[in-house]
Amino acid sequence: MKRLGFTLIELLVVIAIIAILAAILFPVFAQAKLAAKKTQSISNLKQIALCSHMYEADSDDLVPLALEVNTFHTWADGVQPYIKNWDVFFSPLGGNRMIAALNGQPQIPDNWKYFVQYGYNASYMNRSPDCSAGSFQANGNAFGAPISSTSTQDPSNTIEFAETGQDAPNDNVGTMIVYGPGMQTANDICTYGDWGSTNSLYYGLKGNTGVTYAGFFRPRENGGVVGFLDGHAKLMQIGALAGGTNWTSSSKFGSTLIIDRSKYLWDLQ
Repeated sequence: MKRLGFTLIELLVVIAIIAILAAILFPVFAQAKLAAKKTQSISNLKQIALCSHMYEADSDDLVPLALEVNTFHTWADGVQPYIKNWDVFFSPLGGNRMIAALNGQPQIPDNWKYFVQYGYNASYMNRSPDCSAGSFQANGNAFGAPISSTSTQDPSNTIEFAETGQDAPNDNVGTMIVYGPGMQTANDICTYGDWGSTNSLYYGLKGNTGVTYAGFFRPRENGGVVGFLDGHAKLMQIGALAGGTNWTSSSKFGSTLIIDRSKYLWDLQ
């Protein structure tokens, strides 16, 4: 007698085989997707770093201005015309751009531009000449004057940008400024007021997260993306970013000290 179809047992065996293959392959697909996002995030910061070079070439070698306080024009606003794509300033691992609450402060135009997911090492890139109140916001600049990109001793080991994020209200709220481990206690720079105890116009953010206690650096998945002053970018672990300090995974905000400048990647030495 001619068979017209499969038996129930045959169908169940085929379904079981498909389920086993799916169970094997789905994690592989997920890992491949994650790897692609990591690669895209590195590419994003590579573009930002290279376009920062283009900005510097048009600005007498000066690095971008961190924040113009009268217009809320950020370093990202300065670099963006060379990229012509705001999506590049947001990590594929960090979710969509988000407008964050401003703690009752006046609404800022294009708020989400301030909360990009790659932060700027402004404490060293825009060094304040001293820690007096008058040195901040001089000529409308929230930090100090932008440094010359040629003034660093080792640009390939000087961090300019790093992936950022907060604990609240959501991980995909980044910060346009990032502090390195030990920077809150560094004696050669001034950390800015919005990472201190005041609830000022600059959003009252704190300079720590419960994830790293190292500024706003956010290692979202097996490390975070970091961009250097010479234009290259790569994935790094928090421990590597804390080189030259006594930071540990149990360190709390403001407790990390810089102990070896030759290994510290955030300063200009």
